[in-house]
Amino acid sequence: MKSQLSRRTFLQGCTGFAAAAALRGFGITNLRFDADRLPTTRAAAALHSPQQPPTNRDLLVLVFVRGGLDGLNLVVPFNTSNADRQRYYSTLRPTLSVPAPNANAARKAVDLDGRFGLHPDAARGAAGVAVPNGHASDSGGLYALFQRGDLAIVEACGSPDITGSHFDTELYVDLGGKQNQGGWLARYLDAAGEPHDALAVAPQWGVPPSLLSQSGRSAVAVPDPEHFGPQWRTREWTAHADAAALTAAQRALLEPMYQRSGDFIEAVGQSALQNYDMLRNVLETTYTPAAAYLTDESHVADYGSFGHSLQTVAQIAKSSLSNPLRVATIDVGGGYDTHDNQGLLDWNGNSRYPRLVANLANNIKAFCDDMNADPAWRGRFVVVVLSEFGRVLYQNDSGGTDHGAGNVMLIAGSNGNIHGGAIYGEWPGLTNFGFNDGLHITTDYRRPLADILTARMGIATAQINDTIFPGLNYTTALGIGVAQ
Repeated sequence: MKSQLSRRTFLQGCTGFAAAAALRGFGITNLRFDADRLPTTRAAAALHSPQQPPTNRDLLVLVFVRGGLDGLNLVVPFNTSNADRQRYYSTLRPTLSVPAPNANAARKAVDLDGRFGLHPDAARGAAGVAVPNGHASDSGGLYALFQRGDLAIVEACGSPDITGSHFDTELYVDLGGKQNQGGWLARYLDAAGEPHDALAVAPQWGVPPSLLSQSGRSAVAVPDPEHFGPQWRTREWTAHADAAALTAAQRALLEPMYQRSGDFIEAVGQSALQNYDMLRNVLETTYTPAAAYLTDESHVADYGSFGHSLQTVAQIAKSSLSNPLRVATIDVGGGYDTHDNQGLLDWNGNSRYPRLVANLANNIKAFCDDMNADPAWRGRFVVVVLSEFGRVLYQNDSGGTDHGAGNVMLIAGSNGNIHGGAIYGEWPGLTNFGFNDGLHITTDYRRPLADILTARMGIATAQINDTIFPGLNYTTALGIGVAQ
């Protein structure tokens, strides 16, 4: 028998589509409605009440350095073996190698553990580190975090699905593999049993695929906290009074769609607008950070976006919210795809790479200090920094490096919630080339993530393998996360 579509059902469907489209105008994105999941997700969205996150779950901040960070010059293998040392300095990177910590040079690597050194612009402000073009955020960077035990470094990390293409590999990293099951961060929130309106924020233009949900979750993009609102509202072009009137008009159109509370889309729409209102109240309040972020355009190539984004995360996290922040994700840009004129140490000439490193290191340090200034947040957050792949081991004829494979992964914690001050992973050496002539990948990037999720977020190993990272076959941790 041919089914009949009633006028009411048709209109409800049209209303739901219009409501979802309107939510995108408010920066609330990545709603996906799966007919097979509607009964359970409808009830979950409609019946739960906002709650504080469990005490055994830390805030997870994912920093994705898109473009392919050159990890070999960020964490320098200056003394891993005689063969490595000779190849790095003489054969692979004769003009792009960072001087060893014991070199007779004003600007050189800072020793971490006798084997690896840190680029000096990742340690700006530390004792004995020459700092050209100084800034208020120069407080030791990644080196200070490493020294106080709040930074773990994982070497030779990478994706098993690496292709050499930014677009493919970034997507696979965002999804946690090649499976078409949404983003891994959304699956983490599902596995953790977080309510469907659990606050997930991307302080940038657009929400990345890692937060794509198949179960009705929404995520909020915050491209400009000072002008938070619908993405079409740009105060550079619109007077404040006119922008407020437009916002009110769109809101008046949306709210009647969600007042009945009976249908799935209506329930999700209501919770999404509640999160919007909550964030608007927070972001319209003046925030004074407890640490200096690096947003000075003379020092960074991304117009200060990364520093502003981390400051926004800290502001939201430290606010007294009935629906606290669970996850934040930030894409870092500014030119990490260094095929030519990469630069090395010189702030007077080609300062490209030093600016990229300083932007990353100073702002991560500032965020940790800003969060730690609130006693309630000490030991309650983890920052994970990864890139889709590293660079080729050798420099090219254009003074740059091409797409490689294995890379460093950084995990920053607080107040003893990670085993920091150490370098993890199996170092493969520089005598043999891996995929695309890059560093051999010896640690799947999902394994350190699983380490943190199981130790700090209360996720079971079975949930890692069945839900969050299907196919990983995760069994043993690296030991980075300190178990609750």
